[in-house]
Amino acid sequence: MAAAVSALALAASHAADADQKVLVSVADNTIIEDPTGAFSAGAAQYFFAGRVNVNGGGTLRRGALRFDLTSIPAGSTITSVSLRLYCSAAGNSTSQPISFKRFTASWGEGASVAFGGGGAAAQSNDVTWQHRFYPGTAWATPGGQFVATASATRNVTGMGFYTWASTPGLVADVQGWVNAPATNFGWCVQGNEGTMQSVKRFDSREAGAATRPQLTVVYTLPPSNPADLNNDNAVNAVDLALLLGAWGTAGPGDIDGNGTVNAADLAALLGAWTGV
Repeated sequence: MAAAVSALALAASHAADADQKVLVSVADNTIIEDPTGAFSAGAAQYFFAGRVNVNGGGTLRRGALRFDLTSIPAGSTITSVSLRLYCSAAGNSTSQPISFKRFTASWGEGASVAFGGGGAAAQSNDVTWQHRFYPGTAWATPGGQFVATASATRNVTGMGFYTWASTPGLVADVQGWVNAPATNFGWCVQGNEGTMQSVKRFDSREAGAATRPQLTVVYTLPPSNPADLNNDNAVNAVDLALLLGAWGTAGPGDIDGNGTVNAADLAALLGAWTGV
């Protein structure tokens, strides 16, 4: 027992080196409420989230934002995710919640150039209220397909930089996309849709370099040997103790990736034993 406790303590004291990526968005657009789906803002320097005022028809705006995560090695464990946006204009300075919700379908960014929240004529492959890719591919639900639960929310008032700190939801989103890159459809940026003139304007990737959307991801690299559970370049009693302590759960120790630590994982660990 004492040996097992000592081994676990040693494992806990071994901190894997963390890596960090700071990424700029690779696609951003505004989903503009319109029954015909005729407007977009793919090449604009801004995107919008919230409800516009009566002069704009009191209609909704939703941001669409995506980052390329392929520079994060497959098998990495995501430990922290934060997002930074620059609010370059606001309908008013009243505090309004801005949320990130994971898209469940892909969408596009075309060449439409808009200088305001009303958008411009949608161009090929633009996302619109009716289309994922204008003019031929429609949303199953007008306005976008995204999960109901926000991954992160914070209040935005007037102009300035705002950071959405790491949450379990953001970490889960990015981990899922790193594990399965084909499912990376990014986030819907949703404002207060119940209040007139709640809209906030954020700089897009077409804006100046200093104010573009920024995603910071902290992660640990996968061990070179999957049986090296504490990533210390050895497979020994420390790893065995970790595996046995997680028996019947999802890990650590799920070497074969089937979702449960069991006899197959134990056999794999013993087969990779170095004892050093």
